[in-house]
Amino acid sequence: MRKFFLQKLTLFMAIILSRPLLSLFRSTLTIRLKNQHHIKTLRKSGQNFIFVFWHENLMLPLLVHHNQGMTVLVSQHFDGEVIARLLRVSGTKTIRGSSTRGGKTAFLQMKKMIRQGRFEVVFTPDGPTGPRREAKLGAVRLASQTGVPILAVGVAANRYYRLKSWDRMMLIKPFAKCLLSYSEPIYIHAGTDERRLIAEAEKLSRRLNDLDREAENCLFS
Repeated sequence: MRKFFLQKLTLFMAIILSRPLLSLFRSTLTIRLKNQHHIKTLRKSGQNFIFVFWHENLMLPLLVHHNQGMTVLVSQHFDGEVIARLLRVSGTKTIRGSSTRGGKTAFLQMKKMIRQGRFEVVFTPDGPTGPRREAKLGAVRLASQTGVPILAVGVAANRYYRLKSWDRMMLIKPFAKCLLSYSEPIYIHAGTDERRLIAEAEKLSRRLNDLDREAENCLFS
């Protein structure tokens, strides 16, 4: 009973406080965008795409791109519920599901929405429970089956601390200098078999790690 009450209180506070606090926090940050032309080109052409970044980097990309028509894949666990409420308040849509719960239904829903029109979906490919920085097959499989590209994002900040969670979530501090680094569109061939999808997921893991390093080098250079 006590756990249930605390969960409801957390959700209530998330809804009430999130918008003004997030807006205030966002105003303190200095944010640079590297290779932003990749996302602009895709949107200008009306191209759907799959936006990916590590689960630990969730905070900054969603702050930068809130209210831009993206839809975030969020787990059905309680922490996912808190994230979903926060995203909805800030104008971002969600689809509920993960590799451990509701994933198949969410995947089919995303495929349908992509084929019906413009749709940008956000994946954290190592979420919701890890292993940390190991991409699962969801994003590359969706790219293969729909023909839409993946756009990977690296994140860096000069002021932050990390939670003691499985992903070591990065919580950016107020007045931080931050940088997002975008990859070129990554296409996965249609009909790619399971063995090749695994190889593509490993390649995506390396690309995301490279982008994080690129973002750090650019921020501190």
